[in-house]
Amino acid sequence: MRKFSTYIMDKDEVASSDISKFEDNSKLSISSLHPIEKKILSVLRLVEADWVTESDLIKSSELTVDQVRRGVEWLRYKDLVQISEDTNIKIYLHPDMSDKEPLVLPERKLVNIVDKGVTKLSEIINSEEFNGNDKEVFGAIRFCKKNNWISIIDDKVTLLPDSHKSSSEENFMAKLKNTTTALESLIDKEDKKAYESLKKRHNLLVAEKLVHKKYRITQTSVHLVDSLLITSDKVVRKMTQDVLVSGKWRDLIFEQIDVEAPLPLLNYGKKNPLVDFIDEVKEILVGMGFSEIEGNLTQSCFWNFDALFIPQDHPARDMQDTFYLKSQTDLYSPLPKNTSLVQHVSKIHRENWQYDWNIEDSKPYVLRTHTTPVTLQYLSEGTPERDKVFLIGRVFRNEKVTFKHLVEFHQVEGIYVNEDANLRQLIGIQSEFYSKLGIKKIKFWPTFFPYTEPSLQSMVYNEKFDKWIELFGMGIFRPEVTKPLGIKNPVLAWGGGFERLAMLRFNLDDIRELYSNNLAWLKSVPKCL
Repeated sequence: MRKFSTYIMDKDEVASSDISKFEDNSKLSISSLHPIEKKILSVLRLVEADWVTESDLIKSSELTVDQVRRGVEWLRYKDLVQISEDTNIKIYLHPDMSDKEPLVLPERKLVNIVDKGVTKLSEIINSEEFNGNDKEVFGAIRFCKKNNWISIIDDKVTLLPDSHKSSSEENFMAKLKNTTTALESLIDKEDKKAYESLKKRHNLLVAEKLVHKKYRITQTSVHLVDSLLITSDKVVRKMTQDVLVSGKWRDLIFEQIDVEAPLPLLNYGKKNPLVDFIDEVKEILVGMGFSEIEGNLTQSCFWNFDALFIPQDHPARDMQDTFYLKSQTDLYSPLPKNTSLVQHVSKIHRENWQYDWNIEDSKPYVLRTHTTPVTLQYLSEGTPERDKVFLIGRVFRNEKVTFKHLVEFHQVEGIYVNEDANLRQLIGIQSEFYSKLGIKKIKFWPTFFPYTEPSLQSMVYNEKFDKWIELFGMGIFRPEVTKPLGIKNPVLAWGGGFERLAMLRFNLDDIRELYSNNLAWLKSVPKCL
């Protein structure tokens, strides 16, 4: 290597036009170069030869192989470095052949057998050497005829005078046995012909491609690199307290930070996207003035059905739709201690549905089929005149699992109690809720529910499927539901399956994907949408 001062121009000799060209080009900015790039450029400029091999560059720069290759690619993109690749083929014996002693090709094996007096083809195939491998025998015959070693007349093999001479293939393999390896570019014409023949045969040779890279500074960029290396001592990466207080920062050049550079993908632990979405919806509802309530997963039939004005012979109470629990002990949400409430519910069922209400049918416990029993218990305990509460919890339905139905899923519901509560306010609450979730296309459709009147079905537009999708049910609780609880003011109620809402958020077309434990999808969902 030469000294640095003999290889670069003096600072005063650097053409001002080159410096300005370097400063004006965003790709060639001094502050934009990484320390790895600067180190590589310094080595390439100091080495006397034009081209520097990859191994020499790694040794001189004290960088790793990956750092050198990464830095060189950066510099090549900036037109500061050229790359040249020399390829060659390293040839050596296949392990199956190199372990054999002596090394005998099938054609030579055939000659040796015939020389021992075994001349019939059938005998040769069944000999100890070939062991019934007729394919190997016929391959050996082909190469023997090519070498003019044998003739075959009436199934009898006869040796020719040249059979004692070594073939070019045998000579080449003998050389490989002695030298271990050979480079394709260095073998002569005769060996090249033998190599082309042998490489077509199975498990004889191994050909390994070698790539030798070398680098040099682009000839048109030498002056720019010189100016860079002269001023590189003024380029710093960090702003320290000493530099800031002393004012040295005025004479320094700070490296640029690429704020758009991709970051490495970190597979850190995080909450399930569905749980994150539940938390987001809770924040929205709290922001709208609602308070959260909670309740039990197990409910008596009284709270799950009867209190909601669902008759005891309704199909929804059948075993095909509901999970009934065998155990009746240590469970919560029993029949209310307030016997007058039970009596009021019983009376309403008898008068409106015209059947004999049976208290025994209200006692069995079920896995709640909706979250409304929790809401009713809340209303019966506090009998509020004004209130806004919501609940997000798991519910259970005995249904067949499909792309839009689950056995266990979440339900979100809310109520608004006020003396002047009306359907218009309910539509406004829902419209505001959907708007905060980014859903703009909404419409409401009249429908029927046993415990609300009037009742509506909200529908939102799905851009992916280009159609309207049913989402939440809503309405005003019937007097048959609220009066036994002691609630005098109207109660606006709404609710529905939370997973359907999540399908819209995550752009899914199968509800089961939310619970599939697909790590690729779970890791791909951003924390904030």
